[in-house]
Amino acid sequence: MHASLKLSGVLNAWSRAAATTTSASRILFSDIDGTIVHAPSSQDRDAVLITPPCVSGRHGEISSTTFHKVAKLRSQGVHFCVITGARLSTLLMRLAFLPAADAFVCENGGRIFYPGSELPTACQVTEDLAWRDGHESAGPANQDCVPPEEREGTLWTWYKKLLDEGWKLDANGYTTSFRVHGIKNGKTMEDLHRITEKAPPDLACSWNLGAADFYPATSGKLNAARHLMLKMGARAEDCSFMCDDDNDMELAAAIGRAFLPSVTSESVKSAITARPDHFTIAEATGTTASEEMLDAVSKHYGLEI
Repeated sequence: MHASLKLSGVLNAWSRAAATTTSASRILFSDIDGTIVHAPSSQDRDAVLITPPCVSGRHGEISSTTFHKVAKLRSQGVHFCVITGARLSTLLMRLAFLPAADAFVCENGGRIFYPGSELPTACQVTEDLAWRDGHESAGPANQDCVPPEEREGTLWTWYKKLLDEGWKLDANGYTTSFRVHGIKNGKTMEDLHRITEKAPPDLACSWNLGAADFYPATSGKLNAARHLMLKMGARAEDCSFMCDDDNDMELAAAIGRAFLPSVTSESVKSAITARPDHFTIAEATGTTASEEMLDAVSKHYGLEI
């Protein structure tokens, strides 16, 4: 069976499930770090799952209660979609440590995977290859193993230009995106803001923890979410988003309501100030905040907590 046929079967199953569980499809999108996964704490290790270290060497923890609350939402007809700026290698490494979901999106929207596979693999997912192929500025998908400075596509031409200019770049494990760090190699944040304004028109940029991520303009969390809304038959106003950082705000503004387990930047605070009724902010911290926001999502949809 070809992967596209398998994907068609998965989407048809979603459609049948939506018809039997709710009159209007709903999606809870969720970021990972700072949202459902947090820096390790001193709490009971029996109550949390510790993720393997990412490329930067950081571990994370996610509570067992978070898994169960997400599962309960899904059992009541709410689709759950992970959507993160994390690189492909980090997402794949963490799949076994994340809640079961209806889609997994990484690299700020560059790659989308759905549960299920035609092969009996240990961690069954199938990529939306048509979505990946639509990002022409990232070049062909078969160059993932090629060094970034040798890849084709506008994204990697831009990467090479910035590399030649002495910028500190991170493309390790990325396939449709790369990160530029400010205040490195003699550069300043003002310099970084200037280059974001000079990027080619077929590229987009967002901010995450003080660094700039570049990726195809056809990508981005909002575009990926709209793609999933279309496939799952959901209206934007019926969707919600658990999030915490700058690169989440475009999507957060476009859906029905945003739920924040944490607030990590001044731009997020500004977004909250501008639309206080649009955001629900956790009173707790860490994994308890994630659980609090999942309860708030259930209440928002009028579901059993």
